[in-house]
Amino acid sequence: MLKNHQITRLDSKDINLDQINNLLQGASLFSEKKALFISNYFVIPKAIQDKLLKILISNSQDLKIFIWQDKKLTPTQLKIFPKAETFLFKADEILFTCLYSIKPKNTLSFLKLYQQIIDSQLYDLFLYFVKNSLRKQLSTYSKFDQNSLKKAYLNLIELDFQNKTGQLSIAKEIALQRIITNLIKSAV
Repeated sequence: MLKNHQITRLDSKDINLDQINNLLQGASLFSEKKALFISNYFVIPKAIQDKLLKILISNSQDLKIFIWQDKKLTPTQLKIFPKAETFLFKADEILFTCLYSIKPKNTLSFLKLYQQIIDSQLYDLFLYFVKNSLRKQLSTYSKFDQNSLKKAYLNLIELDFQNKTGQLSIAKEIALQRIITNLIKSAV
C-alpha cells in the first residue's frame, strides 16, 4: 500500500509547523512519494489545525495523509479531508465482558470468557485493559483485598516484562490466566 513512500509520523502533542513544512517541501533522496501519519489531529488547537491544513493542502499532490483519532469523527471533521477513506476500529465487546467478569467468586464465568479472548487473539489488548483496571482499583474502590490486588498487579507487570524479554517459561496466556484466577480465588 505504501511501497516507495517516505513515511513521517506526527503526534498531536509535538506539532512543529516549520519542521512539517520543510519536510513536505524538501526533496526526497529517491524521489519517493510522501505519507504523513497524524495522531489525534482533531485535538490540536484550532489555530494550529488551520495552519497545518494550509501546509497539507499546498503539498497534497504527492502526499498521502493518514489520521488516527481516538474517537469517531463527526461529519464536519470528515469534510476537512474530503478524499479521505475512513475506518472505524471498535474494540471487541468480549474484551469488556471478560474484564468485568474479574470479580470475586466468578472463576468459571471468567475462564469461559477468557478462552474467547485467547481464541480471538486479543491477548495483548486484554492484558493492557486488565493492567489499567487493576491500577485504577488500587487507588479507588475494589471488591478485592488491597494486598491481593497489589500482588496481582505486580505479577502482571512481571509477566509483561518476562514475556517481552523472552524470560517467560510458560505460555503468556496461561500465565495471565493463573494471575487472574488467583486474584478471583483470593477474594473467596
